[in-house]
Amino acid sequence: MINLDSLTLKLFLDENKTFFINAKIQKIQQPNRHELIFSMRNSGETKKLYINFNPNFYHLCFMSKENEQKRTITIPKAAPMFCMLLRKYIQNSKIINVEIPKYERIFEIYFEYYNELNEKSLLCLAVELMGKYSNIILYNYDTNVIIGCAHNVSSEKSRERELCGMLPYIYPPKQKKKNLLKVSFQEFDEKNPDSNITASIVKNYYYMTIPFVDEILKLSNNSKTNVYNNLINFLSQKSYFPYISQDYSKFAFYNFKNYNRQSTVNEMIDNYFSFHQAEYIKTNLKSKLIKNISAQISKLVTIKEKQQQQIDKLQSGLENKLKADVLMSNIYSINTHAKTVSLHDFNGNLINIELDENKTPIENANKYYALYKKSKSAFEHASMMISETNSKILYFEELKFFVEQTDNISELNEISIELNGNEETKKDEFSNQTAEFINYNGFKIYIGKNKKQNDYILSKISTAEDIWFHPLNAAGAHVIVKLNNLKEELPDDVILKAAQLTKEYSSQKYNSKTSIIYTKRKYVKKANNKQAFVTYKNETEIIV
Repeated sequence: MINLDSLTLKLFLDENKTFFINAKIQKIQQPNRHELIFSMRNSGETKKLYINFNPNFYHLCFMSKENEQKRTITIPKAAPMFCMLLRKYIQNSKIINVEIPKYERIFEIYFEYYNELNEKSLLCLAVELMGKYSNIILYNYDTNVIIGCAHNVSSEKSRERELCGMLPYIYPPKQKKKNLLKVSFQEFDEKNPDSNITASIVKNYYYMTIPFVDEILKLSNNSKTNVYNNLINFLSQKSYFPYISQDYSKFAFYNFKNYNRQSTVNEMIDNYFSFHQAEYIKTNLKSKLIKNISAQISKLVTIKEKQQQQIDKLQSGLENKLKADVLMSNIYSINTHAKTVSLHDFNGNLINIELDENKTPIENANKYYALYKKSKSAFEHASMMISETNSKILYFEELKFFVEQTDNISELNEISIELNGNEETKKDEFSNQTAEFINYNGFKIYIGKNKKQNDYILSKISTAEDIWFHPLNAAGAHVIVKLNNLKEELPDDVILKAAQLTKEYSSQKYNSKTSIIYTKRKYVKKANNKQAFVTYKNETEIIV
């Protein structure tokens, strides 16, 4: 992505200045330390001015409802201190002017303020959108004294400019750039060597950005004369039209190839930055969830290995029953007080059995029966525990699969809530829920691509006689084939198609062969524990 530049900020102001003047600030909210929202009303219209001063996404725009959802904005119950300060001084005030210092990325909003003595003063909210130095400062314009900042800047952080309450407000150092319209081609040619022309142009002239200059270079076939002329023509325009590249990597006010026209500058800013914010939120959340789930799986695999070691030890204990049976079948041929005996088992194999010389043959046999009984009980318990562990591993693998497959932030948030153990049952759990299906040879095949869709097609879409598909012992979608009537048999080609779809939407997608199971929906039950989605019986296995 690219950052907001001074030209974009200037054009945003030109486009929206009429709405700003005399607009009333109805509400001020601060979702987090890098965002502010001003609800503003003017001429019967209400808009939300969204200000982001995060070093990665600094911008401001009037935010649409759709893009507000993309940004996943949540308002804290307790307002931060800076938000309370703004509410005290400028909430319910009217904006009397908005300005941008020439060539700067500082958006200044001016308000009239009346104190407790009804004395009027002029306040300025300076929105500084300058990368890692982005900040918002409220100061008294008449006295030039800062009232408060979103982020205080001490002398330790900046030698040139301190920012905090009671200090004078001063502008950042001026950029050492020129207006290209006042530069001759000869000077342009001398100042911008061919070896590093893009960086040089951006460094020397206002309103230039690296992506924009790169596109101009392509358009100009790398001819410096054409580059100069194209830039001059661009800066000489009286009207600028906003565009966003199809992959949302860039925006510009020039109709480059594979750029899409936006209706307004505000729409361009709002759409562009909300897209990248949503991608950032989604990527971070997915990474966090996958890391959390992978840690759980790793922990469970370690537990499983220890349980398997215990089972292996107990397995040898089960051989005590064979020894006891062999002793009992040869009870009269065993010498009393013998320490060992070699006997043939029921398969004709010779086995050595240790005996207690102080016990009779029957007592020795009973001792092995007792050891077997103890081992059997422990073996059954260990087997049950490893089965539960396998179920938990499959549960987390399925969650991980859903996280990797989805690009929907709300679905990722649902998984996050589930992982944190805060999942609540809601009456409207499936309201507005849908599930994808395809028509194949007269049958509807439903595919659940995440946990909520899986629950939906199992609970709401399917009936008892419908056919349920799932990959065997692997993470993947639940697939339901709807029968048209209760007595209908599912044709082989439909079974194969449903199995192929089940494999496609599973963690086994790229395996050469995958086992898919299917059974009637009435044989599939939701498990009582959280770790297994369903239990099933009477299944048939098919290899795809």
